[in-house]
Amino acid sequence: MTNQNINRKILVVDDEPMNVRLMELNLKSEGYTIITAYNGEEALQKFKSEKPDLILLDIMMPIMDGNEVCRHIRSDFKDRWTPIIMATALGDRKVQSLDDGADDFIVKPIDRYELLARVRSLLRVKELQDELIKANKNLNEELSLAKEVQQALLPQELPNIPNLEFSHRYIPSLIIGGDFFDILEISPSLFAIFLCDVMGHGPQAAMITGIVKAFFIQLARYYPNPDNLLFQMNNRFYNLMSESNLQIFITAFCLVVNAQNGSVTYANAGHPSPYLIRNLTSRFEEMTVERGYALGLIPDTLYQNQKLNLDNGDMIFLFTDGLIEVKDGNKTLFSEKEFLNTIQNDMHLSPEGFIVAILESAGRFSNWAFTEDDITLLTLRYNKIGAD
Repeated sequence: MTNQNINRKILVVDDEPMNVRLMELNLKSEGYTIITAYNGEEALQKFKSEKPDLILLDIMMPIMDGNEVCRHIRSDFKDRWTPIIMATALGDRKVQSLDDGADDFIVKPIDRYELLARVRSLLRVKELQDELIKANKNLNEELSLAKEVQQALLPQELPNIPNLEFSHRYIPSLIIGGDFFDILEISPSLFAIFLCDVMGHGPQAAMITGIVKAFFIQLARYYPNPDNLLFQMNNRFYNLMSESNLQIFITAFCLVVNAQNGSVTYANAGHPSPYLIRNLTSRFEEMTVERGYALGLIPDTLYQNQKLNLDNGDMIFLFTDGLIEVKDGNKTLFSEKEFLNTIQNDMHLSPEGFIVAILESAGRFSNWAFTEDDITLLTLRYNKIGAD
């Protein structure tokens, strides 16, 4: 007998009182707490009220047999983990019992040593399951906290900037993810917009986004040109990863917008090219520029600036590759089939309406299973005050 056994409750169910008594005596001698029931309905009531750690259940009982009790426990009570040992003199009922959720069997007449061995074995499994459930619960609580922290890293509300209208969506594949964006005022008329995707997703990628935000805030005002900003961020991130022996990289796109005159300067660090949607001509085009290496891959990487001018009503659409890697049932990529058609069909919408349309199209394309990777969408429209 062990002190641990005293805290273990076993529900013994059999319509024969003598069988119940024999199992009760054998188990009590090992220190287990025994709960008894003599029919299926009573067994379900005791299971609900007592929450036993293990059930010894006779198969052959009138009105409600052991298999039906087992089905109720697994389905009605949504209990997958409480071990159930079926007691039977019939070998031909085992397959049905397994299908109904039983974990093990013991054949009548019951041998004391076999009974105790099977009980100990399944209780050890139950203990490990309980520890795993507790660990998962703690992990989910920590991930929920991490989600709150990560949400705090993102802009709490999009900035109210004269001439500029924003909208965005952030959809992590897990509770937390590795996408990140930010908008920072450099001067009264200049605003830096940064969108990135950390390799992978989940807790590790989410932790890196905090580092990226710190670098962006520290450096953007000192290096207002996107090529210089990416150069500095790449070196700092590369040095940090070298010291930690981690192999992580970040794709990023950076642009600086002059909100007064609509001029835009941008550079790319291995990221999918955004799209420029022209209002007057109802046409769209990729914002192409030489793609430098992703941040953290190679030190002293040089990035190239490209410039353009926004006219009234023009919109820029930025996104992470989780969007264009959405697949349909035939493993066809969203970007290959529907993506460009959606941009063409919905380019006339507002920044918010455009994002909604893109996500609805991606959802229909993938049967709403589009979160294998994190997805971030960001739209920016230039609304020149006083324009005709």
